[in-house]
Amino acid sequence: MSFTPGYLLQTLTLALLLSSVQASQNVSLPHISSSPTNASQVIDPRLASFSMEFSYLPTFGGNKTHPNVLTQELMQRLVERTGVGPDVRPGGITIDSSIYSPNASALELDMSPSGGIYRTTYGPAWFESLDVFSDSSPIVVTVNLGNDTISIARDQLATHIKTIGWSRIRALELGNEADHYAGNQRPSTWGSADYTAQYLGWTSFLTRNLSLPTHIFQAAGFADFWSVKEVIGEGITTTNTVKVFSQHTYQYSTCDPARNAIATLPNLVNHRNITSFLDQWKPHIAAAKQAGAEFVVGEYNSVSCSGKENVTNTFGQALWLADTVLYGAVIDISRLYLHQGATLVLQSSTQANTPGFSWYDQWYPTTSDRFGDPHAGPSFVALLLITEAVGSSTKSQIALIPTPAFPQLAVYAIWDPTARPSRDGPARIAILNLATRNVTATPEQVDEESVVLDLGGYVRKGKGRSATVKRMTSTGLDATDAGAATWAGQSYESGKANGTLVVEGLSAGKVTVKGSEGVLVFF
Repeated sequence: MSFTPGYLLQTLTLALLLSSVQASQNVSLPHISSSPTNASQVIDPRLASFSMEFSYLPTFGGNKTHPNVLTQELMQRLVERTGVGPDVRPGGITIDSSIYSPNASALELDMSPSGGIYRTTYGPAWFESLDVFSDSSPIVVTVNLGNDTISIARDQLATHIKTIGWSRIRALELGNEADHYAGNQRPSTWGSADYTAQYLGWTSFLTRNLSLPTHIFQAAGFADFWSVKEVIGEGITTTNTVKVFSQHTYQYSTCDPARNAIATLPNLVNHRNITSFLDQWKPHIAAAKQAGAEFVVGEYNSVSCSGKENVTNTFGQALWLADTVLYGAVIDISRLYLHQGATLVLQSSTQANTPGFSWYDQWYPTTSDRFGDPHAGPSFVALLLITEAVGSSTKSQIALIPTPAFPQLAVYAIWDPTARPSRDGPARIAILNLATRNVTATPEQVDEESVVLDLGGYVRKGKGRSATVKRMTSTGLDATDAGAATWAGQSYESGKANGTLVVEGLSAGKVTVKGSEGVLVFF
């Protein structure tokens, strides 16, 4: 039999298409129940919140006459999806060398020759930076514990309470990562029992002196050496001051060469690594609940000491962020405060980074040599997936659906009786395929890492019912171009949606998710 060239080309094309389809992996999900059996607690719509380095808040926020428009726009994108602004915690290491002066300008920094901040003096205008955030954004007020001078903390609290107002204050917090004080701001023998004793003494005095309500403090906020369970055992809850318990988490670090060596994209964008890292907090979440308090991750990011170039400024950070926050909700972390700031020279003498905005920042609020004009980074789109997954109902619950045959696949079911009043299935399903698809991936490699899931059984019954799909994607895991990172077809590097909105449907009840990509399916 003879073949014409055109016929041969069509045959080859068809064969390639068939091989492509066959290369994608079909995923069989276990049955997802119609009701949230064994699901999380009800999710706070402010699940994805922010910690801002205290000395850089004016840079991110601006002031009354010149608010930072990029920050304002990005925060509004989150408000549009949850109905409320995220929590904001001005804190970090610079809080423990801060002092309020009514005669100071917004911010006065005393710096070392190498650029390290060793004192932050701030005045009334500093508070204008908070105005860039929505009025519905609660503030965690953190004050100086590191200096070991209660009058400094007392004056800070009095001023913050008067200026911000109780209606907007989430909690009060003493210091930042007190488990790092030993040998520097405290004696080398400083331990958790010493912290607990000082916390009890200071909060008792401050409560009397400032007529504070009960259960108003966010306690702990440790980074490495102590834990919530430990201080609960030492009696930190005995005076009824604790409202929230906090731990700080940085999965990787560039603070020293040994940890810098393992802070790689493959290690970071790994579902098992993410879940096993967060699982360490389960006993402490349970202990906090038993004590009648919430548990939050009061400060976190992927790589401490300001991130890592070509790791945390990539689209991979978006996948890490989405998986981290959604899994955090699964295990009943009430809120996670993503840290934003800049390299702090005095934080570590062996760190890899030099001064400049952090490589892990979600956005770069002003023009800089390192990042150019103000813009959002490629990982901001993860916050759009997260906030739409959580929704605005204040009734959503979430569970991780096991897919043991696909260790790099994370499937989260979200039940929301407001979005699905019939309560006959999940309202939304988030799917994150953390398998590596780099910018240089060949079509064959793209197919090999793609997965196909049949979700037709979860579409609501009835004429005209269908499911819709929004996709978080980029040109690859290692892409650093913010314009290439999109949510539902649109990029957000300017703070506003750029491009045409693309809302997909299921194809014969199925959705395909490429490696290094996420989707949110609405039923």
